[in-house]
This record gives sequence, C-alpha cells and structure tokens, in this order.
Amino acid sequence: MRVFALIFCAGLSLAPLGAQAAGSAPVESCTHKSWGILVFNQHRFGTVNTCKYAVNVWLMLRDGSVRHALVPPGDVFDSGIDSEQLPADWSAAICRAPLQPEPEVTTDNWDAILNGHYRCVKK
Repeated sequence: MRVFALIFCAGLSLAPLGAQAAGSAPVESCTHKSWGILVFNQHRFGTVNTCKYAVNVWLMLRDGSVRHALVPPGDVFDSGIDSEQLPADWSAAICRAPLQPEPEVTTDNWDAILNGHYRCVKK
C-alpha cells in the first residue's frame, strides 16, 4: 500500500464534479484530491491519478509555461517543480486519454482553464 503525504496548495478552481459523460467533460475528479507537494516524490509538486483509466494532465504556470503528461491509473503527474519553486498562480486541465482540452491550455485561455470552462475533445 502506497501512503501519500502532501501539502495542499491553493490555485486550482475545480469545476462541478457531477455526472460527466466520458470523453466530453473534464475529469478533474481523477486528481482533485491529491494536488500538492508530494513528499514521496522528492517533494515535487504534482498529483495522483485516482481513476481506473489514463488521463492527460496539463499544468500551466502564470508565466505561460505548460507541463503535460499522460498519467496511467494510480500513477503520479510530476511537474518537476520542487516546493521552493512553486509559484502561487497555476492552473490545470485534466482529460481522459486520448482527449485534449478545448480551449487549449495557453495564457490566452488562463481564466477559462482556471475556472474549469473547457471540454475534452479529440484532436
């Protein structure tokens, strides 16, 4: 059994997590409980995919830099950002693989992504 220790960080506004059609709505519920500084992952910022399917995770920092990874079930999204480098402002989009967020994760779409106003589509 893996024990997760983390420090929760504010900055992500979660969209409503009600019933969602697979392949259309974000699947933020797969990661929303575990965003933070992951002690078991060298104190780097990330999250764990708690769903039984793979998800695509995009993390965008306010400076516009984006980190993306395909995260298998039960695996970790590692941003590569340690606790000393973590900026206060960040946003994330999570879609069931192989879908991608629309609008795209860019600084022009910061508010939409931050507020969960995106959908997951095939590209």
